[in-house]
Amino acid sequence: MDHRSTTKSSPKPVVVGTGLVALDVVIADNVTTDPILCAGGTCGNVLTALAFLGWHSYPIARLRSDAASKRVIEDLKHWGVKLDFVSLSDCGSTPVVVQHIRKNSAGERSHSFSRKCPACGAWLPWYKAVKAATIPDLSTRLPKADVFYFDRTSRGAVTLAQNARKAGSIVMFEPSSESDPSLFADALAAAHIVKVASDRLRGNEDLIDARTPLLLIETLGAQGLRYAVKRTSGRRTWKTLPAFRVAQVRDSAGAGDWCTAGIISSLGLLSPEKLAKTTFEKIQAALKHGQAMASWTCQYDGARGGMYVSSKDDFERAVSNILKGKTQPAEKSSTSNVRKKAEPVWCDCCLAVT
Repeated sequence: MDHRSTTKSSPKPVVVGTGLVALDVVIADNVTTDPILCAGGTCGNVLTALAFLGWHSYPIARLRSDAASKRVIEDLKHWGVKLDFVSLSDCGSTPVVVQHIRKNSAGERSHSFSRKCPACGAWLPWYKAVKAATIPDLSTRLPKADVFYFDRTSRGAVTLAQNARKAGSIVMFEPSSESDPSLFADALAAAHIVKVASDRLRGNEDLIDARTPLLLIETLGAQGLRYAVKRTSGRRTWKTLPAFRVAQVRDSAGAGDWCTAGIISSLGLLSPEKLAKTTFEKIQAALKHGQAMASWTCQYDGARGGMYVSSKDDFERAVSNILKGKTQPAEKSSTSNVRKKAEPVWCDCCLAVT
């Protein structure tokens, strides 16, 4: 990546990332409720959360110019995400993910994801990776990043990660369940930090024994996480951290994304050399910070629901309280960041007959 940075006069750190940037369609409680439309996807959520935390966030994405991408762009702009490297063209695709939140007979809430339109049953658009052929030109225009983040193994993403590592950025990789086996080893070799959810280990088992990353993290849902730090001896010892509790869990979707954002916000300002030498206590504090942020978001519907009803001060106070073990109900502020419900405009098949 080009070391010519336009951010030297600014105190804000820079994150560049590529991977799943999607439109989230959140349907809470029942299908008759108007859906809530917002930018989502793993990469989209992580980079938007970091923008909320004060970072310059630059996603790299190939979207299609359609109604879904319009919603995504509006939401990303609202949170100050930089759109310099988000392209809109007929050869792109705007992924759409439908999230259903339901209650069981005991009143417990759970969520599920679908890639089909709940109105007509048509398959919704999915992800297209950044093209490898565009990387040479793209790399000359990217700002110097403190952190490079990616959640999909494509040749373009791995090349960007390799370039970022060479340029001195911390590289964080969060593999999906769709990792390309032919590129997985290269992705692990490029990364300083690798984080994976336990339910996505199948097909990604090699990361548990990966030698290159300085920090390996496996999240365990309500049971917390475990992590292993690489030391000069090359040996790793796995340690566990329990999850934080909150007064009410509404929706755990996005908890992993907020955990990632918390880890990046805590460790991302270190150089790779300093990260390699940082203490276990500092690493553990960063992981706990990410866990507290993950617990915070579980009190709201949608992966980033809390951002739309809480100010940043509310958020920071709530996370601090969670770290202290306090479990009071989620705060609701008078902030103007209220997310609006919208008519269903995500499905091309439905739009074609209206």
